[in-house]
Amino acid sequence: MNSITPIGQQFIDMLQSAEAHSKKRKEYIKSAEKVHIVGAGRTLTAAYEQLRNAAEYTEEHLLLQRAIRRFYRRLFLTRDEDRIAKCGEELAVELTLAGYIQNDSLPVGTVAQISNEAARYFTTYKYALDHGSSTTAEEWVTATLAVQTEEILTDHTRRAAFAQFAYRYFVESIDVNSLFKNTIPDNYDTSVFIAVHRMLLKSDNATIRHALLGRYQATPENSEQFLTLNKQLDALLIPDNSEKVGRIINRRGAPLRVLWRMVDDTPDLAELMTHREKFLAAYEAQINTEYQQMNEKINRGIVKSVIFLIITKFLIGLSIEVPYDYVVHGAILWTVLLINLFFPPVYMILLRLTLVLPGQVNTVALSDRMDAILYAERPVITLTATDTSTGPYSKVFNVLYAFLFLLVFGGVGFGLWMIGFSFIHLAIFFIFLSTASFLGFRLSRLIREIETVDAEQNGISIIRDFLYLPFVVVGRWISENYAKVNIVTLILDMAIELPLKTVIRLVQQWGKFISSKKDDL
Repeated sequence: MNSITPIGQQFIDMLQSAEAHSKKRKEYIKSAEKVHIVGAGRTLTAAYEQLRNAAEYTEEHLLLQRAIRRFYRRLFLTRDEDRIAKCGEELAVELTLAGYIQNDSLPVGTVAQISNEAARYFTTYKYALDHGSSTTAEEWVTATLAVQTEEILTDHTRRAAFAQFAYRYFVESIDVNSLFKNTIPDNYDTSVFIAVHRMLLKSDNATIRHALLGRYQATPENSEQFLTLNKQLDALLIPDNSEKVGRIINRRGAPLRVLWRMVDDTPDLAELMTHREKFLAAYEAQINTEYQQMNEKINRGIVKSVIFLIITKFLIGLSIEVPYDYVVHGAILWTVLLINLFFPPVYMILLRLTLVLPGQVNTVALSDRMDAILYAERPVITLTATDTSTGPYSKVFNVLYAFLFLLVFGGVGFGLWMIGFSFIHLAIFFIFLSTASFLGFRLSRLIREIETVDAEQNGISIIRDFLYLPFVVVGRWISENYAKVNIVTLILDMAIELPLKTVIRLVQQWGKFISSKKDDL
């Protein structure tokens, strides 16, 4: 029996609409005239982009958006309205050389559309500067334009369909009265929408802001209204405002995360969902695929983390540590330097040995939960505040946690002090060890994201959590503040990217000039 739940049927309808839109878009791209980009500077630009992405350490699906955002940031600083009104081709050149889009794949009409969007948003950008600051102009206008441009380049209709489906599921499933003690906040529905994007789709604030602006039908034509709404969204985007909802969605979102992969990878998913047995078989196969891909993703994450640590260590750590040793000690303390340089990457690699993928019990639980969501064969589980509660011993545990925090940091610090570490050396060591711990913790959360049953704790994992959890807390604080003022990316943007992209633009213009001269002959 294929008895589809109402929420399941709505999802099928949205997927069918998305498939029709995607088909129409592909037909347009196939028949349209394409932009051809001369390949001068391709190797150098692509190499730089890899370095820049490693230094920023962001989610892979956000890399294109971040590259577009950097382009607009540089472009808007010029205040050249004529150049902005024709910037689509310039952006196409940059993204093609960086390897984000294939050459001869971008329609001329799409390039013109990008130019029009940039001109629209630049008007509001100037208004934001006059009535706010460069920070608000960047976050509210430039970042939103980057998301808008990426959606022009990439079809996100299936993503939007899944976001709406997940939003409706959690709105209907969460026991709101239990969660908020019968005092439901006015912005509850928006908090669910934001949490779905953050916890399931890994959206950043710019993506969420763009989606909310779309829901409220706000456009940059009305600059005053656009900025007023963005100011209100700033308050909603603070993580604390959606923390309770976010915890439930994060903990109970594993079945939907697997479904999201199917949405992305299965073109005929809408048809497949009308046949319960076939869908559940495909869903279970997708779970096993997720396990394999998760293993590969963790390995890539370890390599990326090691590169990130080495880059930041050389650019930041060595610039402080080596001069300090010469000034204070008259020579480099090689033992201390080598420990500070190599221990965090080695520690990162050792953490990989403690990361274990889920087993068959988790696979069955995921399949059963999705069966309950989409088909009327099983009752849907109500999600309550008990999913995020810490029990009656929370105060005692907090005291023990604080004691653990001091014990671990104090013990490690004392041991290093005994072998010659000074306060500066200790600070550098703890900063990089904490950063490595947090990066390792983020990778362990990848496994947690596809678990719907609690994983068994073995001796190794208990010892690991005991020793590295305090460093994770500090590493998270460092990461959040480092992301706000990423010194390495600032150096790369100013010292390498700006001159590199300027030279490449001049080379492209010179090539056009030479080509026109050849035509004259």
